[in-house]
Amino acid sequence: MPASRNSALKPASALLDKKAHGDLAMLVVEDAAHMASIVCGILKSMGVGKIYEARNGDDALNILAHYPVNVVLIDNLEPPLDGLAVVKTVRTAQSQFPKSVPVIYMTAVASKSAVIAARDAGVTEVLSKPFSAAQLIARIESVLNKPRSLVQSEAFVGPDRRRKEKVPSERKRQADRSK
Repeated sequence: MPASRNSALKPASALLDKKAHGDLAMLVVEDAAHMASIVCGILKSMGVGKIYEARNGDDALNILAHYPVNVVLIDNLEPPLDGLAVVKTVRTAQSQFPKSVPVIYMTAVASKSAVIAARDAGVTEVLSKPFSAAQLIARIESVLNKPRSLVQSEAFVGPDRRRKEKVPSERKRQADRSK
């Protein structure tokens, strides 16, 4: 196989600088032990310094209230406190929780309505299951390297939904030229 092809076949963990992630703390909120183990394994291979685990929403909120966390990876969880309820609680809290922490929502339900519900709850990124290590790493890199400001209104608290800088339309550009 040519050398250029071999370089494209690097493991997902090679996409990241492990030293750069040693100071990070991440919370994995997953009720399925096997899935939690897989996600934690990926984070360990990335060199993440501290990984907290929670199996339900109450434990997740307890960890978020008492420990500094840089990124939350959360499943949709089982009731009574599902994943989106946890996100809404964090986003709307007065001071107990880190309101602006990036949240990656891992879900097996990737319908348009489910993604809209997750967005409206205040998640930063949605990652549909099953996913690869490379996809998880890409989402983590996205929330770390391209942070979005927190928007607060009566109807919504969460990351700014706009991802790109606004580019003036051609009509606006023409109007500017004629001045």
